[in-house]
Amino acid sequence: MDNSKLEIFIKQLNPKHTRLKELLSEHTTLGIGGPADIFYEAHDINELVSVVKLAKLQKIPVTILGRGSNVLISDKGIRGIVIKNLAKNIQIKGEKPVNEDKIDVPNVTSRWESDHDMGTFKYEFKDLNYDESDEGRVEVIMDSGVDLTFAINYLLNEAVTGLQWFAGIPGTIGGAVFNNIHGGTRFLSEVTEKVKVLTQESEIAEIGIKELGVDYDKSRFHESGEIILQATFNLFKGDVDRAKATAQEWARRKSLQPRNTPGCAFANISQEEREKFGYPTTATGYVVEHVLNMSGYRIGDAAISKKHHNFIENEGKATAKEYIAVMREIQKRAKEKLDIHLEPEIFFLGFKKEEIADLYNN
Repeated sequence: MDNSKLEIFIKQLNPKHTRLKELLSEHTTLGIGGPADIFYEAHDINELVSVVKLAKLQKIPVTILGRGSNVLISDKGIRGIVIKNLAKNIQIKGEKPVNEDKIDVPNVTSRWESDHDMGTFKYEFKDLNYDESDEGRVEVIMDSGVDLTFAINYLLNEAVTGLQWFAGIPGTIGGAVFNNIHGGTRFLSEVTEKVKVLTQESEIAEIGIKELGVDYDKSRFHESGEIILQATFNLFKGDVDRAKATAQEWARRKSLQPRNTPGCAFANISQEEREKFGYPTTATGYVVEHVLNMSGYRIGDAAISKKHHNFIENEGKATAKEYIAVMREIQKRAKEKLDIHLEPEIFFLGFKKEEIADLYNN
C-alpha cells in the first residue's frame, strides 16, 4: 500500500486505540498470523462506524476481527486496517410477543451417536435438548463485539434463556450471526430477529431474519460486505436453572475439542455421501481418522489433532503455509480415495485469491 496515504490516515485515528505492525497471531485462537499495517481497537459501535467510514473514504482496506476464531490469517499479515471489535453493550428490552417472521431451521445431520464404538471424538447433544417454545419471550439487543460466552452467562444471570445451546463456542455475537452458528441441532437463527449493519455504501440499515440468507454455518454476510453492528434476539423467560445446567454440561462435553485451532478445518460430508459409503456419521473427523488413516499427520508444527481429526492444531510455531499444506494433503487423499472434495470451513484473511483458489472446488 501507499505508505504516505496510510500515514495521513493514521494521524486521524485515536492514538490510544491504534497500533502499527501488530502481530495478528496474538489475536486469533490458532496463534497464526503476520502483522496488520494498522491495528485498531473500536470500543463502541459509534467508534467502529466512524473508523470504517473514514477508511472507506480514503480507500483503505478494512478487516473486522472479533475473537479471531474460525480464521486463518496469512503469514504476511493483512494490509490496510484491522479493526478489533470490542463494542460490548447489551440491552434487555423487556417482554415481547413471539416473532412471527419465522424461517425454516437448517437441517443438521447428526454426528455419530454414542452407541457407535468408533472414533476418538464422541459426544452427545440429544439428551440435553429440550423445547422452550411455550415460555415467555424477551427482546435483547447486543453489540456485535460482545463475547458470546459472556453474553450467555450474563443473560442467564438476568433470567434470560435461549443461548445455552451455544456454550463452549469461542467468538463474538457478530461472528455468531455472520456464521449462523449451531450448537448441537440448534441454530442462532432460531432466536435472531434482525441485524443492524453498516452497508458497503456506509449507510446504517436493519435486516430482518427472512432476509439474512441463513443456512448451515452460513448467512448473507459471507458475500454481502456488510459489517454487523448489532443484533436483536427474541429470547426466553425460561427455566434458568435448567438452562444453566445445560450450558455447563454442553461446554464440558465440548471441552474435549482442541483450543489452539480455528475450529473445524472442513465442512462435514453430505448425508448422501455418508449413505453412499456406509459411514456411521457425516463427520469429516471420522473420514480423516478411519478412512484416510491420517491420525498424527503433521507438517512442521501444524498437526491433525488426535482429539478431533477435523481440527488442525498449532503445536508450537506453526505457520499459515504449514496449516494450508496439511489441508491440501487431506483434500488430496479424500479426492484420490473417495472422489469427494472436502470444503474448507474456515475463513482465510490476508491471502490473495490465487494463493487459496485450489482449496475450493471451482
